[in-house]
Amino acid sequence: MKNMLINPYSQAQEWCKEYFPDRSLGMMPVGGRCAAEYFIDLALRCESESLLLLGPTYNEHLAEHLYEYQHGELKLDYRRGGGHFSVRQLLETYSEECGSDCLILHGMLMPKAYTLAELQNSFVPCGDDGSADGIYYYKDGVLLKSSIKFYLIDSLESYFEVNFQVLNDDFYNLPGYSIMGNIHTGTNVVMKQDCHLEGPLVLGDNTFVENKSSISNSIIGERSLVDKESVVEHSIIFDRTYTAGKLEIRNKIVTPGRIIDPYTGGVLERNSFSYSFSPVQNRSAWILRMWEHFIALVLALGLAIPYLLMLPFYLGNKTSHWCWKLSMDRYPGYWAVLFFRKELVKSHPANEHFVFQMGEIYGLQNTPEQRRIYDYYYHYHCSCVLVLQVVLRSLGKRGFATYSERRKS
Repeated sequence: MKNMLINPYSQAQEWCKEYFPDRSLGMMPVGGRCAAEYFIDLALRCESESLLLLGPTYNEHLAEHLYEYQHGELKLDYRRGGGHFSVRQLLETYSEECGSDCLILHGMLMPKAYTLAELQNSFVPCGDDGSADGIYYYKDGVLLKSSIKFYLIDSLESYFEVNFQVLNDDFYNLPGYSIMGNIHTGTNVVMKQDCHLEGPLVLGDNTFVENKSSISNSIIGERSLVDKESVVEHSIIFDRTYTAGKLEIRNKIVTPGRIIDPYTGGVLERNSFSYSFSPVQNRSAWILRMWEHFIALVLALGLAIPYLLMLPFYLGNKTSHWCWKLSMDRYPGYWAVLFFRKELVKSHPANEHFVFQMGEIYGLQNTPEQRRIYDYYYHYHCSCVLVLQVVLRSLGKRGFATYSERRKS
């Protein structure tokens, strides 16, 4: 099987565009991995020299991921094309790429072939043009079709179910630095005390699980945060997603902006529920606001003389490394807080007027997705102690940062 061609969009697959508009099928997570990675695994198992992945649109994120995931001598090619063709039409359109020896995956499917010999022995002559979803093999002008079992993704519900079929099937390579009790754990995973974990389970790299959370039979994506006293059961949480505390999530798909019911197609937008748990709306809100104004007043008055002395230099050298280390650009913001034009600490991702952000206390090089997760965490847990911690540690992070760290931030 010298070449391989993947045509995931043999059907319209409108569900992917509707529920996950920023992703193509190849970028959809399956069992904690990008779906395209399973295609690459199959190509390597079949000892193919090239793999051509087609799609109705060109997804730059998928292209970058394929480039980073490239293995050995396997030639990866991703381009716009394919669609509702028969296999015969695909072979004619991409005759140069397919050659006289090509394996074709027609449809968004995941085959189960433990060995190359098992796959080769499963082919029988194909009596039509290959319009149905399936696994085909073109060899020296003859089109064959495989009878081997595969998982087919053609709807939101089937996508959800296939994830757990893959999770419970020992055939597929699931992500994880360590495996214990059918729990696949990535690197830098933090689990607080009194957490209950029950397999099968995938915890992606840099996942954070707060106190008294319970997770079972689920897939948690990379850099996600499950807040305290949450219950996650038979659900998928996408990469870089914040799950609020004291929520019960069962049989759901959770993305950074939505909670989706795969069986009914119902969608709950994050904006419709995020503020319902906010401490800003409870009785202690005025205490937090007074505390922020007190800190802003201390900073505004305490740093007034140093700021005025350095102001002539700052006006002419706003990009200076030392002005940045001393947080000169933040000083006007302290007065803006006192006049109710800004928040001292950003309390929600939707707020655009702020001086400090919680993500700064963990690093200067956080991605926008990581900063959004920290914003949500602060939104649900903001307190007088946390406000002070964010301000002091943010000032300290800048104060002790090197020039190279600043350039990367």
